[in-house]
Amino acid sequence: MRLPIYIPELPAQKYSCHGCGSCCRDFTVQLTDADMQKLHDQGWKERLGQEYVVKFRGHSWLKQTDAGACVFLGDNGLCKVHAEFGLEAKPLACQFFPFMLSPNTRDTHVGISFACGSVVASKGAPLQTHRDDVRRMGELLPASAPMPVKLQGQLIATDAEVSMVEGALDGWICKKNISPAVRYQGLAWLITSLLQANLANMRGEKLRQLLRTLTNAVEHELPLLDWPEPTPRAWKLLRQAVFTRIEDPKIGDLLKRGKVASVFGQWSRSRKWAAGKGMTPKTQGFCSIDFAGFENTIGVFAIQLNGDVQVQKTAPHISSSHSLAGESAAAITQQQDAVAMDDLLQRWIRATILGGRAWGSGLYGLPIDQGLGLMLVNLLTALWLARFHAAGRGAQSVSLLDLQVAVGRVDRTSGRAVWLATTGERLRVKWLSHSDSMRLLVRALV
Repeated sequence: MRLPIYIPELPAQKYSCHGCGSCCRDFTVQLTDADMQKLHDQGWKERLGQEYVVKFRGHSWLKQTDAGACVFLGDNGLCKVHAEFGLEAKPLACQFFPFMLSPNTRDTHVGISFACGSVVASKGAPLQTHRDDVRRMGELLPASAPMPVKLQGQLIATDAEVSMVEGALDGWICKKNISPAVRYQGLAWLITSLLQANLANMRGEKLRQLLRTLTNAVEHELPLLDWPEPTPRAWKLLRQAVFTRIEDPKIGDLLKRGKVASVFGQWSRSRKWAAGKGMTPKTQGFCSIDFAGFENTIGVFAIQLNGDVQVQKTAPHISSSHSLAGESAAAITQQQDAVAMDDLLQRWIRATILGGRAWGSGLYGLPIDQGLGLMLVNLLTALWLARFHAAGRGAQSVSLLDLQVAVGRVDRTSGRAVWLATTGERLRVKWLSHSDSMRLLVRALV
């Protein structure tokens, strides 16, 4: 029996495919046996005049061109399989994107990937309108035992406890009349508090009381905390986290270079990112800059009107017919970007939590506390990359485009890159949380 489908209520989040082809240029698609049979029956080897599958480490993958695009991507930016035979003739992974399913013991949560440009821009139809397609595609997946959600360590969370955590964090993210700085510093403080707590002693109603106490206290606690600059080690660990999320090995390149050369190249780039000196290694989608250029950029939300979101939201209504000095017009654009960037981060975090991608089957089987820690590192990485992207174009402040690129880049690996669930990554999250560096890094980046 299939679990019921749960699509989170996110009115601000829209999606429809606009045929940009970015996913066909960015992802390497693993094929199932059913996918292989469909493509064979469609006669693509003869149609293309070349092989369309590559074998790598015991699995079959769609072949990519030297430029990194899927072999089925046409010159018009559209999928040849889709154009010839329709949506359902495509490999299942291609049909699913950008949706992601996370089954638990109660239902199957539907998440959505912000690696899709239409999702990042919230362009298209409400998520609920995709229910039938998601259910149809879900029924094509092999049935598997639902994965119970763990609260901490090996402690199995009840459905009620999972809902408590979802509701508490979502309530904070949606809180009105607070600045973006308070919103994301507060999120870091809340998650750090959960990581440092012994949740074995906080079950059921005690967990509810803990979450209520923390969310009610966060605004009052933040001004009372010490806010030293993040340590060099904290910045180093963050740069290492950035590297693990933007490293993008292509199967074709790995096969050409060989295992030894590929591993050595990855090790060399990792050391350069950790050192944070000199020129940044070449990274797809980002300019290579001197690491010092990052230091010349300012926080994502550093330019705000009185630091107040409500004041910011008046800016978009100012008529463009008014005669404004160049600096005033630029300031209004910055305020509009600040509102839009806050909206983007809220949508991303809410979709991650409510869509089941913050823990459990949607995130390498991690328990809630570790999954939230990893999600927070993803947020830090996106804030860092937004400034990195701005520095690459010679700007000192972050624009909406910079943050869109950064969020898309980070979310493309979330739940897909198994190395993010390794012991090394868990230890990085643990050190950053127990040293209280996460909230300090958030403050430095926003």
